[in-house]
Amino acid sequence: MKTSAKLCGAAAALLIAFGASAADKVVPYVQSSSGQIVVNSTDLCWRTGFWTPALAEALGVEGAGCQCDADILDKQACTAEAPAPAQQAEKVTFSADMLFNFNSAQLKAEGQAILDDLVSRIAGVDLEVILSTGYADRIGSESYNQALSEKRADAVKAYLVNKGVDAALIKAEGKGEADPVVNCPDPSANGQVKNFRQLVDCLQPNRRAVVEVIGARPAN
Repeated sequence: MKTSAKLCGAAAALLIAFGASAADKVVPYVQSSSGQIVVNSTDLCWRTGFWTPALAEALGVEGAGCQCDADILDKQACTAEAPAPAQQAEKVTFSADMLFNFNSAQLKAEGQAILDDLVSRIAGVDLEVILSTGYADRIGSESYNQALSEKRADAVKAYLVNKGVDAALIKAEGKGEADPVVNCPDPSANGQVKNFRQLVDCLQPNRRAVVEVIGARPAN
């Protein structure tokens, strides 16, 4: 692939699914819910709004940066492993259904346990900022979904603060229906999606919460 397409706005679904290694590097390319790099009809990788050459190079020789943008990255970065930066950024995408019930912003017990694990994983990290971003699917009005996404982001922030994370380090933002991971057709008798329940299931990857942790872990 000779170049990459640019996807503006906040990109959320590009990131590692919960349960993957917390040491994974930030991937500045849009990923599907299965973790594959999303490409357009001409096989160009979609970049996220925060894509930079440095983030692409930091993925290493075998990473998506060298696969998608080798022609514009530093040649050494794609022939030898670049040194890891002192500052690390980790992003985790959670299915909103793991944290909340459908059409809800109240954390479930399961969601609380997931965030408890995240808090334990960032223990000892010299935090610079934590970004909590909520998303909703397209069911309902845009204004309603924007408000729901904001409530979800705020609920994650409030829980982290309750667990001892400094509130001043957490920024919460709702993105509403933005940056959908999947696009599903309206229900129709002969279509792929035949009823409302199937539409809800199809749009599940778009209901998500993203937590980005930026900081540095002191060397042992």
